[in-house]
Amino acid sequence: MLNEKLTAILHQFLMMLRDPVIYLAIDENNGGFDADEIIFIRMAKARALLSMYRLNEAQDQSFKLYRELKDSSEPEIQLLNLITLINTQNLLGNNIGAKSYAEEAHLICIDAQDATVKTLVDCASITLISNKLKLMESKLQKLAKKLDNITQPFVRLCVLSCLGYGYNTLQKYDLGLSYYSAAYDLSNQHELSIASLETTFAILDCCAKLQKHKMGEEFYELGNRLIAQLRMYFFEVQLNFNYALLKYAIKDYKASIYFFQKSLQSLHSTDVKMPALLFEIYNNLAKALNHLELGEQALHYQLLAEKLLKEDSQKERRINLSANIALSLISLHNWEDALKRLREAERFYKQNHLIENLIKVSRALAYYYQKRNNYLRALVMMRRVDELNRDHITALKQKRSQISENKLQQILDDSRAIKAKYETLLNDISKRQIERFIGISKAAKRVIDSALLASMHRDASVLIHGESGTGKEVLARMIHYSSAQKNLPFVTVNCAAISPALFETEFFGSAAGNLTGTTKERHGFFEQAGAGTLFLDEISEIPHDFQAKLLWAMDTMKYNTVGKEDSKPIRCRLIASTNRDILELIKEDSLRLELLHRLNTLEISIPPLKERLEDIPVLVEHFARNFARETSKRLPRIRDSFYDRLNSYKFPGNVRELKNIIERIFILFYKPVWTAEILDNIDAFKRSIALRGSLINHNIKDLDKERIIEALQKTGGKQKTAAKLLNMTESTLCRKIKRYKIK
Repeated sequence: MLNEKLTAILHQFLMMLRDPVIYLAIDENNGGFDADEIIFIRMAKARALLSMYRLNEAQDQSFKLYRELKDSSEPEIQLLNLITLINTQNLLGNNIGAKSYAEEAHLICIDAQDATVKTLVDCASITLISNKLKLMESKLQKLAKKLDNITQPFVRLCVLSCLGYGYNTLQKYDLGLSYYSAAYDLSNQHELSIASLETTFAILDCCAKLQKHKMGEEFYELGNRLIAQLRMYFFEVQLNFNYALLKYAIKDYKASIYFFQKSLQSLHSTDVKMPALLFEIYNNLAKALNHLELGEQALHYQLLAEKLLKEDSQKERRINLSANIALSLISLHNWEDALKRLREAERFYKQNHLIENLIKVSRALAYYYQKRNNYLRALVMMRRVDELNRDHITALKQKRSQISENKLQQILDDSRAIKAKYETLLNDISKRQIERFIGISKAAKRVIDSALLASMHRDASVLIHGESGTGKEVLARMIHYSSAQKNLPFVTVNCAAISPALFETEFFGSAAGNLTGTTKERHGFFEQAGAGTLFLDEISEIPHDFQAKLLWAMDTMKYNTVGKEDSKPIRCRLIASTNRDILELIKEDSLRLELLHRLNTLEISIPPLKERLEDIPVLVEHFARNFARETSKRLPRIRDSFYDRLNSYKFPGNVRELKNIIERIFILFYKPVWTAEILDNIDAFKRSIALRGSLINHNIKDLDKERIIEALQKTGGKQKTAAKLLNMTESTLCRKIKRYKIK
């Protein structure tokens, strides 16, 4: 089991992955956080800077923590910070520094008790042994066996990503794609936007290696949307680079050159330093230019790439690049320098027994002699290539014995089993978990920021107000599931559906006996919620006399079960909501002022959808993706006219109504392409047109009342079914039934 501090740190990492920009805005020194929380937030901020490629800042932050934690008696916390240092040094190209910190981490692991952190250290270390393929494969197999027992989302995500990276390095791209796909599903499920984006890059790279063009196109579009959502446009460097690799793989060299150059322009326009990626852009751009016989331009980029490589490190990469430069020099008739580079590469590959590379450089030498009209030497080199090929094929056949085949098959079977098990779990979670509050507008961001703040302050009660259908319960669930108490109960109370005489019993519970007239003890809402969250939907419907009892319970943090004298403690957090104006409630004396003060330690106002129209495309895409998965239909292409028509609609039912519209289209009127015309099938749009023509002769309340009566008649008086038919919550329907005195 993870200890409490470790759980708290990993929880901060998860919140950071949802939006690093917002997370970095947290002021840990003035937010009422204790000393431990400040350390945890600083650790997550270092990780956020790393995710955003602000590598020097990430290095400074994590190194300060390294010095502060040097004498800590909690090795697990030291290790989590060391992992950030290892990854930062690796991205900065400081291999010696990364390996030094990795060695220190392995020494500290001896004193660490928690296996989870040791697994994360293993993941960080695997990225440092990409040149030791046998060792890497052995470590990956051990890591894959641990996956079944890892449930913590951040840790599981790190392990899946590490396995994807490792098998990609081993050129087992199908297996790598399998793990990366599971990592993407996991990050998408938990709304870890930055992790989703990083995994998108990796999947796009796999698509290039496997020439999965259609899948690559989809993930390129997805990457662009995520970049816009996160407002992190420097990630266009990596996205365009991987997309260029996809175009190169399918031999669309003109397109690949365009996107390599686009990636290069994006990199030059930002302050972010990514030397390793810059080298890859130069090198691959040159390859594409050579295919179009633009040798002079190719040589320019190859020489720029060569300057980035240090003489004493990364020698194999330097030699590989030098051999490629030789090919460009041949096309430019620079014979002497070309031969010198090819001979140097030939010697290096022979000394290090790099047979595949030796075959390539031998072919290049044959090409060199052919271009110089020395056909005899060219023939000798081609015979050498033939001999090397035969020897290489024989070695491969011996290597791929039956045992090796069985071992590989076992790995593939394990991977499929892991993926199947994960998808089952994912489907189960999807059925039980409500969607998160979605939006990219300033108003939506303010709401999300407030929810994030509320999730971090467990003891603060929250009051959410907004029109019906704006997502008050969704936001309440988001606060709960983003908090450290996410695995504890979340209990929803529909205050409008409770009879006034039963509030005390429903909230406080009742004992068995003659006094209560029951033979079985009843557990109230406070007991059901335990140490989790109690969500009071529509608090204005709570009777005035019970408000006083609720206030007393909140003040004393205890309550008495009906029929018992002993008091019980209140351990849950309270989140309340209302769709009515707060001042109006106080004026009408519908809500006690003292109770309001106890409920609104943090107050969140959700604006109606008509005031945040820029959120409509994001919401439509979110709902469409969910319903496409549920109905096993393809994600439709949505035209601008569809959004224009939605923007002209007032959405009296807010986000809930929009969701209902998308669901109906999927079930009843689905087409591969959605335009404005498809909305003509939706009753809400027909009704809005009819309503405009009938407002002169009808009162809106009368029309509303008629709709409710009609819905109740259709459903045989079942309020829950009628509420769904009317596209409103059951609590809203109950309130309107009372207001219109419908019997």
